Amino acid sequence: MKLNKSNVDAIVLTEKGQAIHRDSDLIGFAVRATTKSKSYIVERRHEGKLYRVTIGKTNEITPVEAKKKAQTILADIANGEYEKKKEGSNEVTLEQAFDLYLKQRKLKPLSINTYHHCIDTFLSDWKSKPIFEISKKDVFDRFIKLTEYSPTQANLTLKMFGSIWRFAQVHWSTDENPILKHNPIDVIPAKRGWNKTKARTRHLDESNIHVFYNAVLNYFTERSLYDDASKNAVRDLVLFIMYTGCRRNEAQTLKWENVDIEKGLFIFKDPKNGDDHLLPMGDHLFEIIKQRYELKNNEYVFPGSNMVSKAKHVSGAQGLLEAVREQTGIEISLHDLRRTFATICNNLDYGPYTIKRLLNHRSGAKNDVTGGYVQVSIKKLRLAMNDIEAVYQGKLNCFD
Repeated sequence: MKLNKSNVDAIVLTEKGQAIHRDSDLIGFAVRATTKSKSYIVERRHEGKLYRVTIGKTNEITPVEAKKKAQTILADIANGEYEKKKEGSNEVTLEQAFDLYLKQRKLKPLSINTYHHCIDTFLSDWKSKPIFEISKKDVFDRFIKLTEYSPTQANLTLKMFGSIWRFAQVHWSTDENPILKHNPIDVIPAKRGWNKTKARTRHLDESNIHVFYNAVLNYFTERSLYDDASKNAVRDLVLFIMYTGCRRNEAQTLKWENVDIEKGLFIFKDPKNGDDHLLPMGDHLFEIIKQRYELKNNEYVFPGSNMVSKAKHVSGAQGLLEAVREQTGIEISLHDLRRTFATICNNLDYGPYTIKRLLNHRSGAKNDVTGGYVQVSIKKLRLAMNDIEAVYQGKLNCFD
């Protein structure tokens, strides 16, 4: 039977086991039908060894594409080249592709951690599977399952998988042996669409900002009794984010080399948008940082406790946030505190360019020519930082 489109479409699935339908034109080229699917394959014996190679499912590539690839594979088998190429194509696993992706892509530590979390937590059973054998059905079923858990997480995890898949396809394809499959995540926008998620707006306001602030100030643990570098590190980290509006990862990984204790300045090196960020300290934050400087014992401003964890710096503030929630009923995240910072800036009537500088958002986009010229002084920024501290402390009202 000639394996053209009409004949391949006419092949029926089996009731049990499998059936092989061989091409009458190209010896070694065939379609394997099972109870669930039909796939193009190559079967060829060479020097006593039987090679059976899956090219792809019949609903994913055309007969012409499959036959062209079969000819290349058959030639490689005949020349003894197939074994050399096999490791770099159909057999590459998701884990192997992911490892190479991380090595060759320039990603920030936070992005790397996010990728690891998604792969290790939600796709761990795929890690040992050949990445090009993960089907559209596999992807769509996993997307539906993850959507029940978290629509946002489903979007993030499968989009990350799609990026790794695209990288692997480009990396392992050659002109002589192209990988002709389509990215399996294409099934999501085609069949259902990506989950629509609402922008988060949660932040502290006039009803709870002072209650939350005082709860943080009065947060103490057993570690608060020790006069070492980790004393009150988590509490001070939260105050730092409240007073600066910086991103969690930037705060956690802040090093003393990026602190000018004499001038009361922070220098965030190569943060999320790629621009170094110079930020002055407000008066209260300056006192906190000076106290931490006197106790420092490693490179981090907010070091982890060697008695509790081997981490060199604190890894979050979940314990504090949970304790405050139980005490006050206020549920908030560290990123919500960044949103609170921006809200306070706006309510204090600081201009958009001052707020952008404080949050380290880019100015001077294509539609914002003026932003490329406006320079905000350190003096102006320090005034804003002190006003923000005053709002938290109840000395200044910005919510009327």
